[in-house]
Amino acid sequence: MPKTVSLIISEENPTLPRDVNYLYPGRFKIFNMKFYPGHGIRKDEMERMYKELSQIKHEVEKSDVIFYARSYGVFFKNQWERMRKFFSKPTIIATEAIITRLRELEAKKIYLITPYNQRRHDYEIKWLKDFGFEVIGSIALGRTGGKEIASTPHELTLQAVKVAQQSSADAIYVACTILSTLPILKEMEGRLPVITASGAMFEVAREKELIDF
Repeated sequence: MPKTVSLIISEENPTLPRDVNYLYPGRFKIFNMKFYPGHGIRKDEMERMYKELSQIKHEVEKSDVIFYARSYGVFFKNQWERMRKFFSKPTIIATEAIITRLRELEAKKIYLITPYNQRRHDYEIKWLKDFGFEVIGSIALGRTGGKEIASTPHELTLQAVKVAQQSSADAIYVACTILSTLPILKEMEGRLPVITASGAMFEVAREKELIDF
């Protein structure tokens, strides 16, 4: 029987459900969570997040595997561990998958591309540095909020990747699951490996044989 995935996203993310349903029709069940400003690090933010997750937990666990395709509440290792313990089904967390794939590539020098405004972009740089990576170059596409990020044309992302491919980095990382990258993964390929926030979840899930597509 074909394996199914419960995809947990922010309500600000119309892009990833569209992409997965186009590429893998019938395989995904979509669960939207409320958007709140911040990073989900404070105790009150975590309590609110898990209260909301508790309300959808039963339905989410009806699938074979869970993709938590947000960064909110899961920036760091202890948060990944808590998330995996919370669900009874195998859970792929976008932020963890990104770090896993970069480490599998033995990448130390990263070229970062984000759709974000400068403030959020700088936070992504800090996040990578906290995990021991050196960001040797970066491009911020300057978009604020889910609607603006979701409207980013593929051509703009591909142009940024083309610039990054000329760098001395070990790998290119394209941030944000709201940014559409799954349909253009092949077009991003070049001299340097490219890891995207959405693509990393699929790569790790396939490595673990959690999905069959």
